[in-house]
Amino acid sequence: MKYVKLTNTAKTPTRDNPTDAGLDLFADCSSVIPPGGYAKIPTGIAMEIPAGYVGLIWPRSKLANTYGLDILAGVVDAPYRGEIMISVINHGSKPYEVFTGDKIAQILIQPVELLELEEVRQLSESE
Repeated sequence: MKYVKLTNTAKTPTRDNPTDAGLDLFADCSSVIPPGGYAKIPTGIAMEIPAGYVGLIWPRSKLANTYGLDILAGVVDAPYRGEIMISVINHGSKPYEVFTGDKIAQILIQPVELLELEEVRQLSESE
Protein backbone atom coordinates (compact mmCIF):
# COMPACT_ATOMS: atom_id res chain seq x y z
CA MET A 1 0.00 0.00 0.00
CA LYS A 2 1.35 3.41 -0.93
CA TYR A 3 1.90 6.19 1.58
CA VAL A 4 3.51 9.63 1.67
CA LYS A 5 5.33 11.43 4.46
CA LEU A 6 3.95 14.97 4.47
CA THR A 7 6.56 16.37 6.86
CA ASN A 8 10.22 15.76 7.68
CA THR A 9 9.26 14.54 11.16
CA ALA A 10 6.59 12.02 10.08
CA LYS A 11 7.33 8.39 10.95
CA THR A 12 6.48 5.45 8.72
CA PRO A 13 3.55 3.35 10.04
CA THR A 14 4.96 0.09 11.35
CA ARG A 15 4.07 -3.26 12.86
CA ASP A 16 6.02 -4.33 15.94
CA ASN A 17 5.55 -7.93 14.83
CA PRO A 18 4.99 -9.16 11.26
CA THR A 19 1.67 -10.78 12.25
CA ASP A 20 0.19 -7.72 14.04
CA ALA A 21 -3.17 -6.72 12.55
CA GLY A 22 -2.63 -2.97 12.88
CA LEU A 23 0.00 -0.55 11.72
CA ASP A 24 1.13 1.81 14.49
CA LEU A 25 0.56 5.50 13.78
CA PHE A 26 2.87 8.10 15.31
CA ALA A 27 2.20 11.64 16.52
CA ASP A 28 3.77 14.30 14.32
CA CYS A 29 3.58 17.01 16.99
CA SER A 30 3.53 17.36 20.76
CA SER A 31 0.31 18.09 22.63
CA VAL A 32 -1.21 17.88 26.11
CA ILE A 33 -4.65 16.32 26.40
CA PRO A 34 -6.39 17.41 29.61
CA PRO A 35 -8.68 15.05 31.55
CA GLY A 36 -12.02 14.97 29.74
CA GLY A 37 -10.49 16.85 26.82
CA TYR A 38 -9.50 15.81 23.34
CA ALA A 39 -6.89 16.68 20.75
CA LYS A 40 -6.58 16.19 17.02
CA ILE A 41 -3.10 14.75 16.53
CA PRO A 42 -1.51 14.92 13.06
CA THR A 43 0.47 11.92 11.83
CA GLY A 44 2.21 13.59 8.89
CA ILE A 45 1.11 10.58 6.80
CA ALA A 46 -1.29 10.20 3.87
CA MET A 47 -2.18 6.76 2.49
CA GLU A 48 -3.55 5.41 -0.76
CA ILE A 49 -5.91 2.77 0.55
CA PRO A 50 -6.98 0.53 -2.36
CA ALA A 51 -10.60 0.50 -3.56
CA GLY A 52 -12.58 -2.16 -1.69
CA TYR A 53 -10.69 -1.52 1.56
CA VAL A 54 -11.04 0.86 4.51
CA GLY A 55 -8.61 2.07 7.15
CA LEU A 56 -10.05 1.75 10.67
CA ILE A 57 -8.25 3.73 13.36
CA TRP A 58 -8.23 2.11 16.80
CA PRO A 59 -6.72 3.00 20.16
CA ARG A 60 -3.55 1.35 21.32
CA SER A 61 -4.35 -1.11 24.11
CA LYS A 62 -1.58 0.17 26.40
CA LEU A 63 -2.75 3.79 26.15
CA ALA A 64 -6.40 2.82 26.65
CA ASN A 65 -5.78 0.46 29.59
CA THR A 66 -3.13 2.52 31.37
CA TYR A 67 -4.14 6.14 30.70
CA GLY A 68 -7.78 6.01 29.55
CA LEU A 69 -7.08 7.31 26.04
CA ASP A 70 -9.60 6.50 23.32
CA ILE A 71 -10.17 7.36 19.67
CA LEU A 72 -13.20 9.52 18.79
CA ALA A 73 -13.47 8.81 15.06
CA GLY A 74 -11.70 6.39 12.87
CA VAL A 75 -12.82 5.62 9.32
CA VAL A 76 -10.44 6.40 6.47
CA ASP A 77 -12.21 5.71 3.17
CA ALA A 78 -10.27 4.51 0.13
CA PRO A 79 -10.60 7.73 -1.93
CA TYR A 80 -9.25 9.97 0.88
CA ARG A 81 -5.73 11.26 0.21
CA GLY A 82 -5.35 13.85 2.98
CA GLU A 83 -3.34 13.63 6.17
CA ILE A 84 -4.48 11.01 8.64
CA MET A 85 -5.42 12.79 11.85
CA ILE A 86 -6.06 11.05 15.17
CA SER A 87 -8.84 12.43 17.40
CA VAL A 88 -7.90 11.34 20.91
CA ILE A 89 -10.01 11.79 24.06
CA ASN A 90 -8.59 11.52 27.56
CA HIS A 91 -10.97 9.64 29.87
CA GLY A 92 -8.27 9.52 32.54
CA SER A 93 -7.92 11.71 35.64
CA LYS A 94 -4.56 13.29 34.67
CA PRO A 95 -3.35 15.28 31.68
CA TYR A 96 -1.64 13.11 29.08
CA GLU A 97 1.35 14.50 27.20
CA VAL A 98 1.93 13.33 23.64
CA PHE A 99 5.41 13.84 22.18
CA THR A 100 6.41 13.95 18.52
CA GLY A 101 7.18 10.37 17.49
CA ASP A 102 4.96 8.69 20.11
CA LYS A 103 2.81 5.76 19.01
CA ILE A 104 -0.67 7.24 19.35
CA ALA A 105 -3.05 4.86 17.54
CA GLN A 106 -3.15 2.00 15.06
CA ILE A 107 -4.80 1.61 11.69
CA LEU A 108 -6.27 -1.67 10.46
CA ILE A 109 -6.72 -2.01 6.70
CA GLN A 110 -9.73 -4.24 6.06
CA PRO A 111 -11.82 -5.27 3.06
CA VAL A 112 -15.33 -3.86 2.86
CA GLU A 113 -18.37 -5.28 1.12
CA LEU A 114 -20.36 -2.53 -0.59
CA LEU A 115 -23.91 -3.85 -0.41
CA GLU A 116 -26.79 -2.26 -2.29
CA LEU A 117 -29.67 -0.97 -0.15
CA GLU A 118 -33.17 -2.21 -0.86
CA GLU A 119 -36.16 -0.52 0.73
CA VAL A 120 -38.82 -3.02 1.84
CA ARG A 121 -42.10 -2.81 3.73
CA GLN A 122 -41.09 -5.34 6.36
CA LEU A 123 -37.98 -7.13 7.60
CA SER A 124 -37.68 -10.81 8.48
CA GLU A 125 -38.19 -11.67 12.17
CA SER A 126 -35.29 -11.74 14.63
CA GLU A 127 -34.40 -15.14 16.03
